[in-house]
Amino acid sequence: MKTSGIYIFSLFSFIMGVTACSDNDEVDCRGAIQTIQTQLQESDLLKSSAVEGDNYVLSFETKTVELPANTVQSLTTNPDEWKSILTFIDGSSYTIPSVGTSIDKLVTNVIVNPSGYNPLSAYAVMNLPALGRMKMIVHSKDGHRTPDIEYFFKSIEKGQTVTILGLYPDYKNKVTLVYTDKDGKERARSTIHIQTEKLKNPNLPKKTNVVTADISRMEPGMNLISSPGESEADTAIPYMIDADGEIRWTLDWVNHPELNHIDIGCGLSRMKSGNYLHGDGYRDKLVEVNTLGEIVKSWDLRAMGYSFHHDVAENADGKLLATVSNISAKLANGKDIRYNDYMIELDPVKSQITQVWDLAAMIDSSRYQLTDPSLPGAAFGQTQSNWAHNNALIGIGNDYLATIRFQGVCKFNHAGGVKWIISPHQGWRDKYQNLLLKPLHADGSPITDPDVIAGVKSGDDFDWPWGAHTAVPLPNGNVMVFDNGYGRNFVLARFDDQSLYSRAVEYEVNEEQRTVRQVWQFGKEGGHKYYAPARSGVQYLPQTGNRLFCPGMENNLSDGSTGGRVVEIDPATGQVIFELEISYAVYQRARRITLYPDNL
Repeated sequence: MKTSGIYIFSLFSFIMGVTACSDNDEVDCRGAIQTIQTQLQESDLLKSSAVEGDNYVLSFETKTVELPANTVQSLTTNPDEWKSILTFIDGSSYTIPSVGTSIDKLVTNVIVNPSGYNPLSAYAVMNLPALGRMKMIVHSKDGHRTPDIEYFFKSIEKGQTVTILGLYPDYKNKVTLVYTDKDGKERARSTIHIQTEKLKNPNLPKKTNVVTADISRMEPGMNLISSPGESEADTAIPYMIDADGEIRWTLDWVNHPELNHIDIGCGLSRMKSGNYLHGDGYRDKLVEVNTLGEIVKSWDLRAMGYSFHHDVAENADGKLLATVSNISAKLANGKDIRYNDYMIELDPVKSQITQVWDLAAMIDSSRYQLTDPSLPGAAFGQTQSNWAHNNALIGIGNDYLATIRFQGVCKFNHAGGVKWIISPHQGWRDKYQNLLLKPLHADGSPITDPDVIAGVKSGDDFDWPWGAHTAVPLPNGNVMVFDNGYGRNFVLARFDDQSLYSRAVEYEVNEEQRTVRQVWQFGKEGGHKYYAPARSGVQYLPQTGNRLFCPGMENNLSDGSTGGRVVEIDPATGQVIFELEISYAVYQRARRITLYPDNL
C-alpha cells in the first residue's frame, strides 16, 4: 500500500480561530481547546455532541471533551463529508473530523491495472479524515466455493493507495472497502464495482477443470502457476487460479521493456519482503518484482560469468540461491562446454556472489549416458554436457538440498561437502559409494536385492527418484521429492506409454546409519494420468499438513487433452481433497500461496 500526506490538520489555525472566550472562561476554554487538539492528534473522530448544563460536551471515539456552553454558538455535522463545523459566539469556526456514514467520498480515484502488467489488479486512492487502517474484500461470484478475498492493510496514513488484487477477468467485480481506526475497529464501509477486461495473453490456459475441491480441508490460498510460454524467446507468464478454476491474478509482461522475452524458469517465489523473485533465462538475470509486476531490483548473472538455469529462491538468511551454468566451464576434454551443473549463493544487497558450488567437484560427473540415446524421449535425456541438470536448490538449516535430474537428490554443506545422495547405485564410481544411502524396506530391514539397489528394477515398498524435481524438507526431518519417473529403471519409453507414472514420495533419511526408507508416496496408483516426464514439483502445506503434487506436463486429462494438474492430498488418508486440471498447458512449478503477502 502506498501512503502520502494529503490531509493536514493545523493546530495553529484552530487556536487562532477560537477568539470568543470571555475573560472569565479563558482558562477553561483554552484547556478544552488543548484537549480537542490532543484527541485529533490521536486520530480520534468526533461521534456526537450535547449540551449538559453549563457544558457543551463533545464525544470522541475514545474520550469526552467539555467546553463552556456560552462559548459555542453551534455544531453542524456533515456525515457524508466526515466533518463537523464548530462555530463560536464571535462567528469564528473550526472543522473537526467526525465519524461519517459512508466512505464513498473518501475514495478519490480507482485505477485498474495501474502498473500495466497486472490486469486483475486496481488501486483505490483514499483521502481519509484521520489516521486509520483499510480493509479490502473482493467478493466471490455467486455460487462459487472460493472464499471472499480479504486483506487488512497495515498502513495508518490519511493518504492511502489501497492495492486491490484478485479481481475476476471480464467481470464487474464487487469490492468492499472498510475504514477502521488504528486498532482495527470499524468506522464505516462502502462497496465499489470494478470492471475488468478479458485476458488476452495466448499462453494462459485454454481451459481449466476442477475435479474436486473440499474447501474446508484445503490449504488456504491460490494456486500459483508459472507458464514458460511457447519458447525461450516467448514471454513467460505466471498466474494464480482459485478453487473454482478461475484466474484471479497474472503478470503479463508482453509489453514490458525488459521482461518482454522473459524465460521464467521454475517461476516466482515469494520473498520475505512480500515481493517475488524469479530468474530470467533469456537475459540471464535474477529479478525481484512487486505484486503488480514492476521491477524492484535485478542482478546480472551474465556479468558475473553465469547463465540462469531453472531455479532461484531466497534462503532463510536473506541470500539468494540459484541453479546456474558457468559460462566458461568445460568438460574434462577441455573443449566441450558443460552446463546446468553449478549453483551459487548471492548477496542481494551487495550484488555479489558469496559462494559457488560446482557439482562436478562434488559428485560423479562421469556418470552419464546410462540410457540409450536412440530411444524415444531422448531429447529430454542426459548428455555429456548436460550430465547433471540441476533444477532446484533449497536451504535446510545450515545445509542445502539440491535436486539433480540425472543424479538424484543431494545434501551438502556450505563448503560443498556432500553429506549424502539419494540415487540408484548403478554407475557410481567406487570413490562415491560411501555417499550413497542404502535403501530399506518399509519395516526398516535392509533391501538386499541388488537390482533394486542398482535401480534396474523397482521394489514393492521402495523405489528411487527418477528425473526428479523439487526436493522439499519436511517438519519431521524427512524429505519429499517429485519423482518424475523419467527413465525409471534406466529405460526410456514413449511419453504415451501407459505404464509410466510420476509420484510424490517421502523419504526418511538416517544420516548416522547411512540409510533411506520410503515412508509415503502418491501418484503411482494413478498411473499415466499423473505422468510428467519433466518439470513439475511438490510442496508441503504448513497450515493443514497436506501435500501439493503438481505434475506440470503431458498429463492425460479427463476431457482427452493433455496438460498439467495441481493435486492436494491429505497424507494421513491418501485422499485427494483438491484436483485442478489445466488443459493444453505446461508449467515448471505450481505453488499454493496467499494472494497477498503478510506485510502490505
